[in-house]
Amino acid sequence: MEEHEKDTIFFMALAVSGAVLASALAAFLQWIIVLPLTVAVFLIMILTVMQYKNGAIHFSEKAETWAMVLVLIALICSFIYLYRPT
Repeated sequence: MEEHEKDTIFFMALAVSGAVLASALAAFLQWIIVLPLTVAVFLIMILTVMQYKNGAIHFSEKAETWAMVLVLIALICSFIYLYRPT
């Protein structure tokens, strides 16, 4: 891994950890609304920090593929629910 890639990953991890802190503070005040966001950002922080390891890039690409599939399924289900015949 090149030096500027390590710097970029470090700053990404720093930004994500700041997002975890901000969403954790918001979750403390309004936990039902913000808790899913806090969990998602925490998982993103873990994946970003794991990018330093060799096999982590392959894992994150597979995770990205599965996340896109889940988002597509959720989008299809929401359109079916929204435009179902009454």
